[in-house]
Amino acid sequence: MLKRRTALFRVDASAVIGSGHLMRCLTLAKALQQSDWQVQFACRAHPGHAIEWLREQKFDVIALPQPVQTQASGYAAWLGVTEQQDAVQLSEQLQAPVDLLVIDHYALSSIFELVMAGFYQKLLVIDDLANRAHQCDYLLDQNLYPDMHSRYTKLVNPEAHLWLGPAYVLLRPEFGLYQRTAQLQPAQFLVFYGGTDELNLTSKTIKALQQLQKTDFAADIVIGLANPHKAELEHLCADDLRLTLRIQTPHMAELMSKATLMIGAGGSTHWERCALALPALVVTLADNQVASTLALVEAGVCAYLGRGEDLTVTQLTNAIQQLLDNPERLEIMSDKAGKLVPQGGGCAAIVERLSHEIQADH
Repeated sequence: MLKRRTALFRVDASAVIGSGHLMRCLTLAKALQQSDWQVQFACRAHPGHAIEWLREQKFDVIALPQPVQTQASGYAAWLGVTEQQDAVQLSEQLQAPVDLLVIDHYALSSIFELVMAGFYQKLLVIDDLANRAHQCDYLLDQNLYPDMHSRYTKLVNPEAHLWLGPAYVLLRPEFGLYQRTAQLQPAQFLVFYGGTDELNLTSKTIKALQQLQKTDFAADIVIGLANPHKAELEHLCADDLRLTLRIQTPHMAELMSKATLMIGAGGSTHWERCALALPALVVTLADNQVASTLALVEAGVCAYLGRGEDLTVTQLTNAIQQLLDNPERLEIMSDKAGKLVPQGGGCAAIVERLSHEIQADH
């Protein structure tokens, strides 16, 4: 009898990190599960972590301890400990080596990967920064960049397989099931700024929608469980019958298929929108979102409003109104977006490749 292949995902979510890294890992994890892999996660207990939520999704989770106050800055602060400490703490809790280790973490590099070398057969790194060295078997960067085929040349070992661009995007299965059915009149908006939205751009967007010249619209307002402004948003939506607040909704693909326009942040949501040919007004919430967002603006699939902290209600109202007044531009955005991402994304092909190359033990 063949032993089940095993995979371990090292990824974190927090109030600072957000939930995007975890959600794209979850997509791959569920696809592996469906191919009879045994999957577990390793997550550090940062404030705003999603460890219990992951367990509710029927995944085993190795909970790494919440770090003490760190002197690190930038992405290193996302980890809370050194890379060596993280690797040691993780390896001490592993019962046995895994067939596949998946890392999706801006604070982990070849330092962590080499310390962990005896604990996996194959290593897949998910990245989009191209700012640090990796020692891996596969590197996945699903984003669109002008230089995407050269960004990692000096950062990875020569034998690593590079899976680059929207052809490899990790889409949840439901994004392959829906076709866009949106109508221009009345407008149906979809608002989503990620799992946490610390800047409370959701509130600004509600106020911007309420200032539109055209008052005949509906809007789905989507927030995550960790959104710190939940009470305020509940109040705003309760006072306006055109607004429907949806918290941690499992129906994002369906909502996107019905939307005239999406308003939100860069990041992995870009590719979900493209899969459903949905035009968008986008802000960036982190420096790492800027390059891919600008590449998508160049490709004609969204409009960019700059950094989230600089966004004003008036600026947003004007941008929405201009698009509503220019339906031809919305149609062009939709057509170009739909051509960027293959039907269903690249997850199935990735799982097939990994399953083929990692032989199960007898």
